[in-house]
Amino acid sequence: MGEKLQWTDLKNFPWMVFFVAIVIWIAIAGANFYYQNNGGYTGTGVLFPISVIYPNQFLWSGFVFAFLFLISGILAFRYAAKLNIYLLFLIAIILVILGNLSQGDFDIAFLQPFYLKGRQYYADAINITDGQVWLRDFSKNLEQFQMHTKTHPPFVTLLHFWILNISNIETLAIVFFAIGCLSFPLFYQILVYLGFEETRRKWLLVLFAVIPSVNIYLLVSIDALVLTSTLIFLLGLARIFHQNKIDIVSFLLICFGLILTNLITFSGLFLFAFLACFSFYFLIRGKWNFVWLTLMSTVVFALAFLVIYATTGYNQLETFLLASQSENPDGFRLVHQPFVYLMTRLEDVGEIFLFLSFGFLALLFSKKPGTEVFENRNVNILFFSAISAISAMLLTGAYGTGETARACLFLVPYFMILLKDINSNQFKILFYLCLIQTFGMQMIGNFYW
Repeated sequence: MGEKLQWTDLKNFPWMVFFVAIVIWIAIAGANFYYQNNGGYTGTGVLFPISVIYPNQFLWSGFVFAFLFLISGILAFRYAAKLNIYLLFLIAIILVILGNLSQGDFDIAFLQPFYLKGRQYYADAINITDGQVWLRDFSKNLEQFQMHTKTHPPFVTLLHFWILNISNIETLAIVFFAIGCLSFPLFYQILVYLGFEETRRKWLLVLFAVIPSVNIYLLVSIDALVLTSTLIFLLGLARIFHQNKIDIVSFLLICFGLILTNLITFSGLFLFAFLACFSFYFLIRGKWNFVWLTLMSTVVFALAFLVIYATTGYNQLETFLLASQSENPDGFRLVHQPFVYLMTRLEDVGEIFLFLSFGFLALLFSKKPGTEVFENRNVNILFFSAISAISAMLLTGAYGTGETARACLFLVPYFMILLKDINSNQFKILFYLCLIQTFGMQMIGNFYW
């Protein structure tokens, strides 16, 4: 894995797929822009498939941090195999910080995502006087809240309130980032359980820190917390594969991940859809153990939310139904806006792909030798269960406003584990392409909703 890149390695990279992906993006984005500019409505942003982007302020300090990010990324990857894993965790955190400081300074990167646009959870959190009463009456007052508050469980906003109640917005930003950074050791341990070789694990950890979606959204978004909680869930499944048995620790990790995720986002339903697909795979092979695992996890989940209802008066199911109605007041969009339904589905998939990077797409859809990504059985089971689950959610009309690079941040690990067995030189080219794309994206815009 230490060999240098040769000209033949560069030639063997699937450049055709890489450039075709870019051309397809430009063509769809151009057609979407032209159609909207002439009075048409697609339900998507004008910069398809990017749902939200604001121009960078182009401060000189931002340029300095951006180039520090680029240089640090190159050096981190070059020496990753020789570095202590704990030092590598620190470097991954630094790469995320430097990438986001490309926006200019601490306030722009860490604090403005909370308060600047006035429609975040923060805007509702600062108006809470009694958390217990606010939680009890959450469903009743749903339509009074900001867009994000009323389409998420109340514990997201309450977390803001609890932290702000004892400290300030700076502490809020640091706590969110610290929780998000737990994704690094969790992801690394998942790679250990899935049998990844040590150097590949370290390379993947650095790639994880610079891939556009993670580098941009890990800093202070709720979805960074969701990434961490879903990785706890995935850790439980990877542990089962590693031990070839279901033990109490694996079961508790799965249950803990399920409960935590659904406390902070309704996208936590993805985990139930994932378990259904995962269990079905084994069921058709005559294995019932994962079916029982799914049923027992669901029972524990239901009991947890019954306890919450009994002690606080908060009803998760009622809130979910009201939030769904609030986000889709006219019902299933395929029925009353079929074209918009189609375009927003394309936008959702396109944004996930764009924020994975064009380099990643090139390997994902390549058939060249050395770029094989579907060679490992356990990885394939996890990946296709995740893809089946998110596809089912998208078909129901979920994520109607896009923003899937952020809201589906939890999908990134399922894509990254596909890189287990690809040729090391192809991996290197992928890393540098990904690093350059993230560098450019962080330089040109602010992607916070």
